[in-house]
Amino acid sequence: MEMNLLQLLELLQSCDESPQIEAKESKSALGESVTETISSFSNEPDLGGGYIVLGLRKNKDNSSSSRYSIVGVDDPDKIQGELVGVCRNVFNIQIRPQVNVESIEGKVLVVVFIPETFCRDKPVFIKKYGEEKGTFRRIGSSDIKCTAEDLDLLYQLRRQMPYESDVFPDAAWEDVDPLALTEYRRLRAQIDPKASELLLDDKELLIALGHAIRRKKEVIPTVGGILLFATKAALRRTMPIPARIDYIFVEGRKWVQNAKERYSCIEYREALIIAMSRLHAQIMSDLPTRFHLKTGDLQRSDIPSIPRDVIREALANALMHRDYRAGQATQIIRYANRIEFNNPGYSLKPFDELGQSGSLTRNIKIASVFHDLKFAETKGTGIRTMRDLMREANLTVPLIESDQGSNQFSLTVLMHNLFDKQDIEWLKSFKDCNLIDEEARTLIVIREMGAITNADYRIINSVDTLTASSHLRRLRDIGLLEQKGGGNATYYVPTEKLLLGDIGVSTPHVRPLNGELAPHVRPLNGELFPLPEGLPAISEELRIKIDSLKKRNSTQEVKKLIKELCMLRPLKLSEISAILDRNPKYVREIYLNNMLKAQEIEHVFIDTNHPQQAYRVKCFLSEDVPPI
Repeated sequence: MEMNLLQLLELLQSCDESPQIEAKESKSALGESVTETISSFSNEPDLGGGYIVLGLRKNKDNSSSSRYSIVGVDDPDKIQGELVGVCRNVFNIQIRPQVNVESIEGKVLVVVFIPETFCRDKPVFIKKYGEEKGTFRRIGSSDIKCTAEDLDLLYQLRRQMPYESDVFPDAAWEDVDPLALTEYRRLRAQIDPKASELLLDDKELLIALGHAIRRKKEVIPTVGGILLFATKAALRRTMPIPARIDYIFVEGRKWVQNAKERYSCIEYREALIIAMSRLHAQIMSDLPTRFHLKTGDLQRSDIPSIPRDVIREALANALMHRDYRAGQATQIIRYANRIEFNNPGYSLKPFDELGQSGSLTRNIKIASVFHDLKFAETKGTGIRTMRDLMREANLTVPLIESDQGSNQFSLTVLMHNLFDKQDIEWLKSFKDCNLIDEEARTLIVIREMGAITNADYRIINSVDTLTASSHLRRLRDIGLLEQKGGGNATYYVPTEKLLLGDIGVSTPHVRPLNGELAPHVRPLNGELFPLPEGLPAISEELRIKIDSLKKRNSTQEVKKLIKELCMLRPLKLSEISAILDRNPKYVREIYLNNMLKAQEIEHVFIDTNHPQQAYRVKCFLSEDVPPI
């Protein structure tokens, strides 16, 4: 993406340095660190190069409104000559930069674009340090010295051979599972009974698909052939971790940090041809459904909370685009309110181009098989398909995070319907804030997720980086969001003011223990005091206590009632306050804080400011009772 100086400055001031933008002071001299940036921009695969802006000084306070001061370059002709000389003489190959000199506020800035080098010319390294110590990659906003693994990657790209086409030294035809081949033929025949490859025998079929090679008189499966068609034993021998898919159930909304928290995991280690269908069916069967009966119909239909094709695309995306060189399993994590698809392998496609036609994939031949079998959309339209289907279902579009530094990709699908009656009531708490639609939508999502980034805001609302930054800062300034981190690592969490919007005129969302769609607080026998949906059956004695609760009750009586309620399941402040019909701040200060000090109750989450914080009594740690 081409950018002019004003666009670069605006992005630096609002978002700081990024994978494609670097700022240097270089007032009177170029500086040695520029050579590391030139090497990293030249080497980083699929980055497309990057911009270096000379003549900017980083402010010490690093305020979000003005991160850099314009100091200018004293002698632009000298700096240009020095830069051209460095690009011509310092590296193992000649770099050809694009240099522009521009004036702003009466000061001269030099803007340099360093193009990404052709694969055949990588790695680009600083000659005096040698290849091992002088080669750099662009990871996030930093120039990182290449490891041995990084150099292996650059040389593999230099050979123009993807990892899926490589061959394990001990691979043999016996590693291929006949059941996987049979499944491929069955699925392919359903889509195109006259497909020419179905006429081939098994060995010729794999060769035609590009997943086997001839070596002397033997036919040997490639890495892609092993992944798609191998037996469980062969996968365990050749790719024990990368070929594994972990399907994890987490009770609640937060990833478990210790063994006391309960979760379950199903491991899949089998040919992708078989695993894809099985795992898709498993996920769909675990999703909650909603009842639907059309006018005139005699039979009901159950609609899954997330469209089937969204789950299929998300799963296919994780399996066909992942980096199988990385020693990590693919993870599908099912929380109470969302599903996360996590895989090693950052997106090769620029973040802002995700959802546009055209695809960049590490595993072209694996992707081709997925497309032939209709596991995934063709022509790189999978992300766009998911977004369209989620909008049609009145759901939040999938949230995507691609981290080049950690080589990770994450796609999150929320199960919460946007702007239902309860959302609208909840948003009335903030009517004085004059929220626009994009901001209101974001508040609903952050209530579900607990945090949000600039990238999330752009996805949710289809806006650019600068607009997202402006809106998020406004929500921060009016006290609804709190800013955390800095630079590219900036994110926002809900403030107490936002979370307390769950009470008053609104009705809070409460997640049941069985992980179904977020129901809302319902009244108890039509009385004023609501009980959260999902609580176990309560005794008549406790029900009477709640119904007859008056503000004149003694503090000890109220504390005893809170303990009895928290024995049923952990409760959030908003839930307890709604049941007691008291102000949440009053409940926390008069009852909960004192009960915490006396160790009568405890927090569910270690982080006391966790957006989904809840309270439980000590005996609630029993293995028979799940956490919130």
